Amino acid sequence: MSGGDLFGEIQDRMRKVIAEALAAAEGAPGDDEIYQRSSWLVDVLGAGTTASGRMRAQAARRIKDAAGLSIAGLGERLGVSKGRAADILRATAAREPEPPPVVAAIVTCDLGVLAGRRNDQTPPWTFIAGQIQPGESPADAAVREVKEETGLNVTPGRVLGRRVHPATGRTMIYLAAKPADGTDVCVGDPNELAEVRWLDLAEADELLAGMYQPVRAYLGRALRPRHVDG
Repeated sequence: MSGGDLFGEIQDRMRKVIAEALAAAEGAPGDDEIYQRSSWLVDVLGAGTTASGRMRAQAARRIKDAAGLSIAGLGERLGVSKGRAADILRATAAREPEPPPVVAAIVTCDLGVLAGRRNDQTPPWTFIAGQIQPGESPADAAVREVKEETGLNVTPGRVLGRRVHPATGRTMIYLAAKPADGTDVCVGDPNELAEVRWLDLAEADELLAGMYQPVRAYLGRALRPRHVDG
């Protein structure tokens, strides 16, 4: 079998296996199991995408350099736009291991959602967040970050979603949490934060503009006004 025939066969097998894996994940008995199976698929497929993206970028760089092409010329040779060719080449800079994910704690109570005002103003207001350390789970990291940055003890809940942040390129994991023993907060890391406080839903919409949609949907439910019958 020639190299081209072998690769074509591998492509067909991969399409079939991925389709079967997605079906098996969707058919899992319960949302917890669906989440676990789909998370495994995200991690495995993400690692494959990263490795193949670097390989493609390196090949594109060699094509460009060998032929002395401009980025526009490379795009024409590859059959893509100039902007797309530039995006492909940028992956050659990603030679270091991927940085650990960042967990954002979405801490809510009757007072609102917990947020901090950053000293560097990039962005001005954020959820309490930090990089997951080696050996930590997202839940462990969320508990640690909230304690360090606000002095608040929290009980972690479910993962609300994960994405590659459009501004930073970092993998973000958004995790719900509740106060464990009180709601008093303070600035625990004055080098990073100028202020921490609870925001109601209207304030969150104003100060945390462009929220990740699953997080905004969760806050819409968690911070819904509670009516007490008189």
